[in-house]
Amino acid sequence: MLNAPSLHRQLKKTHASKNADGTIVSFTTIRNAPKGFGQKPYTVALIAFENGTKVMAQLTEDGLAPQIGASVSPRLRKIRTLENGLIVYDRKYVVIAAAREPQIKIQHYVLALTGPSGVGKTTITRTLLHLFSSYAEQVPIYTTRKPKREEVEPYTYITSKKFDELLATGEMIAETTMQSTTEDRRYGYIKSDIEAMWNAGKLPIVVTDIHLLQGLEKNLGRRAILSCGLLPPGNSRRRMLSSLFHRLRSRGRDTEEQIKERIEVAKTDLAAFETYPHLFDHLLVNDELDVCAERIRGLVEG
Repeated sequence: MLNAPSLHRQLKKTHASKNADGTIVSFTTIRNAPKGFGQKPYTVALIAFENGTKVMAQLTEDGLAPQIGASVSPRLRKIRTLENGLIVYDRKYVVIAAAREPQIKIQHYVLALTGPSGVGKTTITRTLLHLFSSYAEQVPIYTTRKPKREEVEPYTYITSKKFDELLATGEMIAETTMQSTTEDRRYGYIKSDIEAMWNAGKLPIVVTDIHLLQGLEKNLGRRAILSCGLLPPGNSRRRMLSSLFHRLRSRGRDTEEQIKERIEVAKTDLAAFETYPHLFDHLLVNDELDVCAERIRGLVEG
């Protein structure tokens, strides 16, 4: 529990932050405004400051378009009108500068994100694609399984016969099989997709497990991979698996049987970080999405 002096210092720190410029971490548009906030949609953003504090606040309509990483500055603006006619003023933030594009030179390497199902690989990838909008692209995943609803990964669905042909000709340079009693679930990457991105000056991002990562290392070389292992929060293997279980359930894309299968695979995935430490440049705990994404952004820019 905070004592009075420490609480006062924390409140003073937060108050000072609200008068400073900040950076947008995430944002959303409120289309059905609560009573008193008018009829027009408005944008709310999570804003981070240099001293480490964050605040949730409205954005003004007279600035630049909001985007993750954009710079904002506080302004005193009308927030809402009370039922008695009084007008409430508070700080809104105006977008004063677009997100900073990383000054990096792509030198034929891929960014590989490895971790068990439910750890947040897809969400992290979506965030990175926003942060590196001009520099990065996700490599399509070839798979033999059937499509699922609400998928965001760039899957290319092929038959088992076609999958075997791509392996036989050497076009598929990394492949893996997920245990399943209900369907053929194989995944793989095509070398020409990665080379096309390199030729376009892009940073290819791949989502992998240990087998896909081994295939990429074998065919591209270890130095061509910036490898980040993603861990779920938890101070023990049991707590990590519990976190994954709840995440898989909450996203609602898998049946109970499929979730059990994914958890069994996750046990092997977590063990791989200890069995194959040479395949990973960095191990990161994905507890807070924005913090994890910013750490990876720093690694890429560095």
